Amino acid sequence: MEFIKEHIMQGNFIIAAAQFSPVSGNVEENTRMHQRLISAAASEKANAIIFPELSLTGYEHDLAKELAFTDADTRLEPFRILAREYNITIIVGAPVNTEGNKPQIGIFVVSPDTPVFQYSKIYLHPGEDKFFTPGSDVKVFQCHGQSLGLAICADTGVAAHAHNTATMGASAYLSSVLITEGGYYDDTAKLQNYAKKYGMAVVMANYSGLSGGFNAIGKSAIWDENGRLIIEAPEAGACVVIAKLRSTNPAPKVIHI
Repeated sequence: MEFIKEHIMQGNFIIAAAQFSPVSGNVEENTRMHQRLISAAASEKANAIIFPELSLTGYEHDLAKELAFTDADTRLEPFRILAREYNITIIVGAPVNTEGNKPQIGIFVVSPDTPVFQYSKIYLHPGEDKFFTPGSDVKVFQCHGQSLGLAICADTGVAAHAHNTATMGASAYLSSVLITEGGYYDDTAKLQNYAKKYGMAVVMANYSGLSGGFNAIGKSAIWDENGRLIIEAPEAGACVVIAKLRSTNPAPKVIHI
């Protein structure tokens, strides 16, 4: 059955996806790289930017509990400052402190005018359950008049997750991932299909390089609501891919750092 969307992405919304190679467990150093990438996106008037899975810590299972964040974490203050300065919504990855035995894999949303909140990964990869507990709720939020849905890596492999996000009115599906060469074709084919099936733009932020023993392939990308690939990053290097959705002007671009 074809899914017909009522909410569409307007042509004045600029979205960015960041990629880089993280420093294992070094939140301070990774924050500095985030700041550079955010500044690059802001120079192109981006309304929102999303980073890869666990971007502030790297994909480090054994360090997650020790480094876990809360919504009020002081380590998020640099992003609160940049969000206000640039009027940009910043979506960063970090383990979430659940006050239990195991944290969650989360992304924190830092906006100029609203309190920080987070979304936690619902569908875990095999082996992640040894270190993490799953989230439970799909998340769609408003940003500059748009409805943005959130996903983390394995979430995108479960068709029900994209369906439920679209049903909640998402005009774009923002995914924070770690994808290697071996999984890239299948994973991106699913993302492209979600864009076509549900009429929502899809954005994917991936690492470029090693993290947690996995060699991510980069190639962060944005698809329009028809499933057309708008822009794709190279395999290597820190950069931002940026596009104005539902518009051909300005042209999408890759900004290298």
